[in-house]
Amino acid sequence: MSSSLTGTRFPRKALLLTKTRRDLRRRLPQFAAIGVTVMVGVLLFVASYDAYRNLGSSYEHTYSRMHFADLTASGGDAAKVAAAARASDGVEEVATRTQGRLPVRLGGDRSSSGKGSPGAELLGRVAGLPAGEQAAVNKVDVVSGHYPRRGDPHGVLVERHTAKTFGLSPGDTSRIHDGSRWRTVTVRGVAESPEYLWPALTRQQVLGDPHNFAVLFAPEATVREFTRSVPGTPQTLVRLSDSARADDDATARVGEVLRAAGATEVQPRSEQPSDATLNEDLRGFSQLSVAFPVLFLSAAAVAAYVLITRMVLAERRIIATFLAAGASRGTVARHYLGHGVLAGAGGAVLGVALGAVATTAMTHAYTAELGIPYTLVEHRPAVMVTGLLFGVLVGLVGGAVPAWATTRTAPAESMRGEGGPPRPATKRRQAPAWARRIPLTLRLSLRELGRSRRRTLATMLGGVLALVLVLSSAGMATSMKSATDTQFETVQREDATVTADPRAPGQQRALRGIDGVSAVEPMTSAQVTARAGGESYSTPLTGYRPRTTMHGFLTPDGRERRLPADGWVLAGKGLAERLRLSPGDRFTLRSTGGGDGATERSVRLAGLVDEPMGSALYGTQATVEAATGSGTNGYALRFASGAAAPGHDRVRQDVTALDGVVAYADSQAVKRQIDRYMTLFWVFVGIMLLLGGVLALTVIYVTMTVNIAERTGELATLRAAGVPLRRIAGLLAAENLTATALAVPVGLAAGFAAARESLNSFSSDMFSIRLEIGWPVVVAAAAAVLGASLLSQIPAVRAVQRLDVARVVRERAD
Repeated sequence: MSSSLTGTRFPRKALLLTKTRRDLRRRLPQFAAIGVTVMVGVLLFVASYDAYRNLGSSYEHTYSRMHFADLTASGGDAAKVAAAARASDGVEEVATRTQGRLPVRLGGDRSSSGKGSPGAELLGRVAGLPAGEQAAVNKVDVVSGHYPRRGDPHGVLVERHTAKTFGLSPGDTSRIHDGSRWRTVTVRGVAESPEYLWPALTRQQVLGDPHNFAVLFAPEATVREFTRSVPGTPQTLVRLSDSARADDDATARVGEVLRAAGATEVQPRSEQPSDATLNEDLRGFSQLSVAFPVLFLSAAAVAAYVLITRMVLAERRIIATFLAAGASRGTVARHYLGHGVLAGAGGAVLGVALGAVATTAMTHAYTAELGIPYTLVEHRPAVMVTGLLFGVLVGLVGGAVPAWATTRTAPAESMRGEGGPPRPATKRRQAPAWARRIPLTLRLSLRELGRSRRRTLATMLGGVLALVLVLSSAGMATSMKSATDTQFETVQREDATVTADPRAPGQQRALRGIDGVSAVEPMTSAQVTARAGGESYSTPLTGYRPRTTMHGFLTPDGRERRLPADGWVLAGKGLAERLRLSPGDRFTLRSTGGGDGATERSVRLAGLVDEPMGSALYGTQATVEAATGSGTNGYALRFASGAAAPGHDRVRQDVTALDGVVAYADSQAVKRQIDRYMTLFWVFVGIMLLLGGVLALTVIYVTMTVNIAERTGELATLRAAGVPLRRIAGLLAAENLTATALAVPVGLAAGFAAARESLNSFSSDMFSIRLEIGWPVVVAAAAAVLGASLLSQIPAVRAVQRLDVARVVRERAD
């Protein structure tokens, strides 16, 4: 090499390129590990971020094609409210309709003699639409059958989720109760609606028993006829222009106009149950799509730093020769910096390519699971370029410090070799007497931790990053499971709830007589709008008997409490935050039944409850009846246990067959629905747990192989002295496991913090999830990282086995 460097000009390009190729070949496994880690990080970023953006675009495209309402005004004179809306700036389209909550029978029919299949009976939502033509706002997309034609007053459309649950198809008949008798209607088609992309009746019932959810669309004249005895709710649907939709103040002004024209409630699109649920999901998705890739890219930067630092230390003499031959310090620094950039850029290119494929798969899988009618798949160049820049940045960050170190060392000092100038012995560096009693192999391991602090810190950082990824993923899984258990074991203690006609006699006695029902408790429920300080919030208000055993009330600090005295209510934590309420404050409740029967009452807040699902209001039955004017209209049921007890489906059939029962919700069916929708989440968590182990293994593998390379001479000397391979492996394992173990407390703390932030991304007034990570998960996470550290010993031991002792001795003698 020296002959090629003599002369007046340093042949920098050809020589350095040759050296770069040689370096990559010699350290291919380490560079490949860095590249794979970068690839995974970039793949996750491109796929998840693009999929997140595609989901948002798919929602908006669907809303645009189906003219989804930006404001839904309920109550008042719909014609007057619509006229005021049309006269407002920023309003593009207006439509009116009538909507009613009516008993429906789906999937079967009854003869006058009472024989035949009873089908499913529940309280359904029936919405009006123009006969023979689509509405201007909130259009529906008929996926099978056809739209009801003019002159067909009893032809209806069934919402897609309802049709799937009850097995309905065009040509089937169903029945709707108009307050006095059952009216037969015929299903003309199955339709998708922008209001029910996610099947939620209210913001507090975004996950419910699918057999208690039914939406039908009927001609407007038919709905008005059916709601003569049972008053329906007149609604005005308003769609804004693009500029007004983007301006919150403009949207608020139109809402005030609607209220001034007589609307009793105005719901912006952001508060619409389906859209609010999907947006909460998107919000959490957007944060995770950046957070997890950053962990992998950080790990890759750590590995690149360790590897290039080793190269710089090992090649001090080569660097000195380059500098002495006339190479500039910047040239040498860029040479070593280029190693990291090559590894990062190579991994990023593969990550972008694979991420583009994964984006399409993820988007279609998600929209198919949710049933989004229109799916948009875009591959955004900006996201791909960002992914490539991430890879380059990893190489720059990992290589910057060691590359910069090459510019600060004088050639003469570099020629002294890897050890640099001799350092005098000090009392701090001398081993104390008690340390000399420690076994030699352990003493050597502990010594190496202090001798190469940067490598030790890099190993620890790899363990910390792995624990963050594992605990944040496992923490979400265990917390979601704990939240579900809390909701259906501590909060909702009933097995089922029944909505009944208050006018039907003897319902409680009839329910007690059903085989399998062990306890029945009356309740009163109404949909209300809580108002305070100019803010409003729509939610159910439910009244139980003072010492109810069917519902538990958890305070924000996790304690249980009882219902307050009459005139006082408990409120969900999310509701209180939205209305800025504190215990002791008064606020107004307005019943939202519509029509002239609406009432307003003032109540006092007794305390807060923190439930995993929803932000509802609770009080005694007397409090709810006084606030809403409603009587007992529901019952909570508890089933008998034991092998002889009938199944839930049998109880459902017997209960819904009773006169006066208009709806039935099975708590276990709700839990099964949650589990079904959580399938994609569990897959995501499983992948993250697997990748967490891969991340730990990659970083520790790189640092371990660098450790072997740095200590080649020492390990060869031990082999030449006859030290068994098993003992040398134990020395390396002790050092590696000690560094990893030191990282465990820091990693656990960081992992808990990351898990808490991840859960916060999914928390809102609709969901409140506490971090719950049990000791088994913590121990398993720590064991997984330590296990990855042990696995890294396999290539390390093989490297020691392949050491050419004679060659190493000759090189050290030179």
